[in-house]
Amino acid sequence: MRTVMFSAARNELASLLDEVAQDRVAVEIVRRDKPSAILIDKEEYEGIIETLHVLSTPTNAARLMEAITDTNEGKNLVSHDLLDPK
Repeated sequence: MRTVMFSAARNELASLLDEVAQDRVAVEIVRRDKPSAILIDKEEYEGIIETLHVLSTPTNAARLMEAITDTNEGKNLVSHDLLDPK
């Protein structure tokens, strides 16, 4: 994660926004004697929030973990051949 001082972030805001959107990297913005903040792409943020929501319910979390395990073991996979629909 890149770290940028507040004054530099203010001067480079447009390029920082481009960087987080294009490279999917987070940028920590640091202020003197104040808490820092993290700048991330909106889609990254939405993905994090969605993941937290799914994992917030134990039943959903267990289902997700089971699905990941099944996928890793090659179980319950569905193949779709778009060139040869049946």
